[in-house]
Amino acid sequence: MIELIGNLSLAAAVLVAAATVIASIGAAALGPVAGAPWLRGSRWLVASLAVFVTVAAAMLLTALMTHDFRFTYVAAYTERALPVGFTFAALWAGQEGSLLLWAWLLSMLCLMATMGWRRLVGTEVAVAHAVLAVVCGFFAVILLFAANPFQMFDGPPPLDGRGLNPQLQDLAMIIHPPLLFTGYAGFTMPFAMLVGVLIAGPRDNRWLSHIRRWILFSWMFLGAGIVMGAWWAYIELGWGGYWAWDPVENASLLPWLTSTALLHSIVVQQHRGMFRIWNASLVALTFLLCLFGTYITRSGVIDSVHAFAASLLGVFFLVFLLLMTALAVGLIVWRRRKLAPDRPLEALVSREGAFLAGNVLLTIMMLVTLVGTIFPLLGQLVGHEGVTVKAPFYNRVVAPMAILLVGLMAVGPVLAFGVQAARKIAVNLRIPAAAVVVVTGGTLLLLTGNVWALLCVAIVTLGTSSVLLDFVKSFSARRRSTGEGVLAATVNLIDTNHRRYGGQLAHLGVMMIVIGVAGSSLFSRETLHRVVPGQTFEVDGYRGTFLGLTDIRGSNYSAVQASVELTDSSGDTRVATPEVRFYDTWPEQPNTEVALRSTWLEDTYVTLAGWEGGGRNAAIQVRVNPLVLWIWIGGIVMVAGGLFCLLPRQLLWPRAVTATALRRSPAVDRPVEPVVSTSVANSEITA
Repeated sequence: MIELIGNLSLAAAVLVAAATVIASIGAAALGPVAGAPWLRGSRWLVASLAVFVTVAAAMLLTALMTHDFRFTYVAAYTERALPVGFTFAALWAGQEGSLLLWAWLLSMLCLMATMGWRRLVGTEVAVAHAVLAVVCGFFAVILLFAANPFQMFDGPPPLDGRGLNPQLQDLAMIIHPPLLFTGYAGFTMPFAMLVGVLIAGPRDNRWLSHIRRWILFSWMFLGAGIVMGAWWAYIELGWGGYWAWDPVENASLLPWLTSTALLHSIVVQQHRGMFRIWNASLVALTFLLCLFGTYITRSGVIDSVHAFAASLLGVFFLVFLLLMTALAVGLIVWRRRKLAPDRPLEALVSREGAFLAGNVLLTIMMLVTLVGTIFPLLGQLVGHEGVTVKAPFYNRVVAPMAILLVGLMAVGPVLAFGVQAARKIAVNLRIPAAAVVVVTGGTLLLLTGNVWALLCVAIVTLGTSSVLLDFVKSFSARRRSTGEGVLAATVNLIDTNHRRYGGQLAHLGVMMIVIGVAGSSLFSRETLHRVVPGQTFEVDGYRGTFLGLTDIRGSNYSAVQASVELTDSSGDTRVATPEVRFYDTWPEQPNTEVALRSTWLEDTYVTLAGWEGGGRNAAIQVRVNPLVLWIWIGGIVMVAGGLFCLLPRQLLWPRAVTATALRRSPAVDRPVEPVVSTSVANSEITA
């Protein structure tokens, strides 16, 4: 019954997607008035599509949770002893299930989009519905005919399953893929609206307001997924790092870079009528890079620890990618005259100039990463097998560009739009520049003379002080203008411009990530100690004592656990217990479990590297990684900034706060004047 309902639901999804395309084309052809019923019908069809995909996902989840090993997918990714959380996460552990998760997320987001656009009429929204249906239908066709999760064994099913790969049996497995897939799927909405606008003929910039929230939403989820993936690699793989420039890691980074550029450049289009072709290209490119990442992951054409085995799925995704690319390029070339800017770039030293420079840097970083990722394929085309681009290349080429990009971001809050920006920048930078001199000089005298570290300190100081100075100026201007109290002025200033201050919060999160990456990359230390029980060793301010090895038993694994007592310089003692696990169904793949102690200054990262002599002698590896915690905190702050940008205005009950503050203010009888501030009047920053 599960197989029948699942396959029927996927088949119904294919038919409904086709019907949605027909209804949407009818709505576009008949016009806003006569086509209104067709447009309403297409919305209901999208809702039906979401229902059918939800039923299919529910059927596979039912098979997983009931350990129905008649299904090859269930037998491949679950076992009876697998904990419930990982059994649930097995839904997206394999090729077929992860595609079904993506299709389900996409269908739900399409439903949200069509309901959100329900007040819109005309060709733009009708064509957007059709594009959404085409993408959903493509996934449904793939699931039904090429990667069916409801395939069953021909003969007797196994009594138990293979279970999850040991590296997938981590909490991050439950969180990371849904975050990443939500980001990928979300970028379909801006692309669909772009196609609709280009076919209808762009008339103004209002369509940006219909996609800005989708871009921000998807950027936020994709960024959260990338940070979560880095944390997963850090705690699970046992190598002490968090980013290896693996092809699949790179594939997730590519659309994040272009969407970051897009978030900033649409501000210029909304305020100045510029960058129209650029923004249209970025919308299309971001969506296409999401498809490209899927192709890399599922085709098997490039080796990666994250990729699935080689399959014909790559051919389907490559063909679909090429078709969507041809559609996007053709429409942008066709409408290039209507995408002409309202005005030329008036000054390079201005906010729009900084956005342009930032976009160019982000695009170059994307292109370098893209070329490095597909370099093995390029090598095969010219007869050089096995040629790959390793992490040192990216660190030497991409990292300096990233530092320059953060430097541009740091001066952003003090820049204005237009030709007057260059004249004002020297004045606006006085206080941040003084802060840079003090903080960087103190770092040089007290901590380190490393050039890269000092450069990062200078940029972070400049960015943080610029954001704080911008807020102080706006806060002071508001208090002078309205006579509000401190609390009321703070709340109302932030609450009337979530886009601006959410963006600045996201920028502060990026600054924190820079601190963490610089500290852990430049100053990490690693030592290996061969010890016997009771033996002590010294490691970078810690005294370690090896207490011995213990055999332990988990729900579906056995493990060898080491006990290491670590005492820091203050006398604080704790016992680290790293493990090596041997899963019952994966005995050939031992898995390292790290013992980790994190503080805001450094991580102590302990692994059991090996043992011998009947378990008496052990090799203990200790790695000290400075400031890594700031990466995870920065990721949270960055995502929180994106979320804050999505909030509606006046969410914090400003009337009540203002009334209370004004009753206590000596300036209550003063007439309220509009708030005028150079920084507030000139711009509105997104994340």
